[in-house]
Amino acid sequence: MTSPWHEVLHKIDDYRWEIPTSYKTGMRVSGLVYSSEIMLSHIWEENVFEQVANVAFLPGIVGHSLAMPDIHWGYGFPIGGVAAMRVEDGVVSPGGVGFDINCGVRLMRTNLTEAEVRPKIDRITTEVFNNVPSGLGMKGKLRVSNRELDEVMVKGSLWAAERGYGDLADVEATEESGCIKGADPDKVSGRARERGMPQLGTLGSGNHFLEIQRVDEIYDLNTAKAMGIQEIGQVLVLVHSGSRGFGHQVCTDYVAALGQAVRKYGINLPDRQLGQKVRHQFTRPSACLCAGEIARGAGISGGNGLCSELRMDESTVHRSLGQRVAG
Repeated sequence: MTSPWHEVLHKIDDYRWEIPTSYKTGMRVSGLVYSSEIMLSHIWEENVFEQVANVAFLPGIVGHSLAMPDIHWGYGFPIGGVAAMRVEDGVVSPGGVGFDINCGVRLMRTNLTEAEVRPKIDRITTEVFNNVPSGLGMKGKLRVSNRELDEVMVKGSLWAAERGYGDLADVEATEESGCIKGADPDKVSGRARERGMPQLGTLGSGNHFLEIQRVDEIYDLNTAKAMGIQEIGQVLVLVHSGSRGFGHQVCTDYVAALGQAVRKYGINLPDRQLGQKVRHQFTRPSACLCAGEIARGAGISGGNGLCSELRMDESTVHRSLGQRVAG
């Protein structure tokens, strides 16, 4: 029996599938889904191809509305969706960035093996729960002033490394060195500061996590070795966090401030949620403000990613195993 998505997608190769512009009148570019055929049925069940197509309506979109293999239903913009915009006539879309600005994943390798960790995993898990603040609204152990929060916005990961929560090698291994140029803390609301100050160094809730993992298979030996991944069974720690309530409030503030942009600029979109995410064209002052807000949220997220409470730091592992974590 033919799967229903066969009527929508055109196969390019085993891992690329096109949603043609003919799928919906008004699509400016085609959609491009990266997935195996087996995964497509699961993706189809969430109706997420509709959101991929809807993103293709955005003014100034370049190339394709892209969907990564982890694509799933989002708010207007699909989670796992990617879109690039032209400067001349494109839009800034905080919804595409996500309310948790610069939310991302960091991988920390260790010199431990599964055989060493498995017998003590319960103790290690307890240590992690005791030392990593997590959950909705959870506050961290770090306390910063307004002036220090400004520094975190501008410096991002470097701020954390300078205070011993990481090192310069961590910063160099992070996209944009853990911050984005152009941050102006003066454009951040008091409410965003209020929400962000107590949450620095926390993990978050929802799909944020800290996982103790093992290497099960190595596909590219040379690349793995370059990252310090040496063998099957090596233990790694994967951290997924972001800018927490600070980033959410930044987006909330600017969604409210620029909510009339769709009507003002005559932008036709098929999804009201997507419309709430569209911002003024790049060349307009309000777009510069919005892009600057994203830069500030990225700094907070970069700082979060290096704080010791999120790193399952050396002291935690040392107490449990008497061995040192590789950087």
